[in-house]
Amino acid sequence: MPAGRIFVAMLVCLLFWGFLFAPTMKRAAEASPDGARRSAALAFLSPLAAISDALRITDLTDAVEQALGRDPDEAPGGDIVVPPEPIPSQPAAGGHGGGGDVHTRGPIRKPTGTNKLRVAVIGDSLASGLGVYLERVLNPSLVRVSRQGRISTGLARPDYFDWTAALSEIVDNFRPDLIVVMLGENDNQALRDAAGREETPVGTFDWPRAYVERVEDFMRLATSKGARVVWVGLPIVSDRGRWGIVERQNDAFESAASLVDNIVYLDTWDMFAAPDGGYTAYLHDEGTVQLVRESDGLHFNATGYELLARAVVEAAEREFELTSRVLTG
Repeated sequence: MPAGRIFVAMLVCLLFWGFLFAPTMKRAAEASPDGARRSAALAFLSPLAAISDALRITDLTDAVEQALGRDPDEAPGGDIVVPPEPIPSQPAAGGHGGGGDVHTRGPIRKPTGTNKLRVAVIGDSLASGLGVYLERVLNPSLVRVSRQGRISTGLARPDYFDWTAALSEIVDNFRPDLIVVMLGENDNQALRDAAGREETPVGTFDWPRAYVERVEDFMRLATSKGARVVWVGLPIVSDRGRWGIVERQNDAFESAASLVDNIVYLDTWDMFAAPDGGYTAYLHDEGTVQLVRESDGLHFNATGYELLARAVVEAAEREFELTSRVLTG
């Protein structure tokens, strides 16, 4: 076949595919970070989506999505999945058990084999890795871990993934005793509402205050049923140009944590920084050197995540008197 005919056939197929899935791609583009790429995608996809809707092509693609078990109207970030196992309704002795007085103060409850400590790990891709290793360092006979990390999520864009709605579901249905939060890496963008409307542009004077308010509201929701919270700060990154952004996020977390009961902020910047205060992929400790970071300069490797998981447990032991019996070893 002549090259020109092949090119035309490819172009027709591309346009047909574009018409079929333009609404889905447009929703994903609307939830992507602000910038030239988002603007270009919306400029290209908006007319295609309008034509697809007018010709009722969207009905066909929605039916295909539903047949494959996917919700065509689901937010691009997906939905939360709370563990389906039954949760004991009676609190253990010495604690709130997730179902007692929401104003209870004092140590976190002592778990038993029949009423395990419920731990929820929420946040972005950093939380995804942390959740895996928290599950490994905690004793499964005494602790149930619900890993709820979602890649590319945060508090800035509930139109992409609504963490407030997800946290409400987790608090109401899983009733965690301890919530571990690690997010913020994806939040250096305009703050939007759940419908995607811009509320506070990034880089403005109002943005830090508005972001602290979101974090504080999120913390209050997390502790609303009696859970204790370890909020894990963002680590130092290899890209020095992002240090100011990461430090701004951490300042917001630490500031909000000082305003809410039953929250402890865990600083990881100094924990994983080099002795001179710069970035290093290695941890120097008592004469040993361990590689703890991935090559992307952001995420941790297995060793780093295990160290971070144990630091979370130590913070809960120190602040909330979590029993050391929950550790595997």
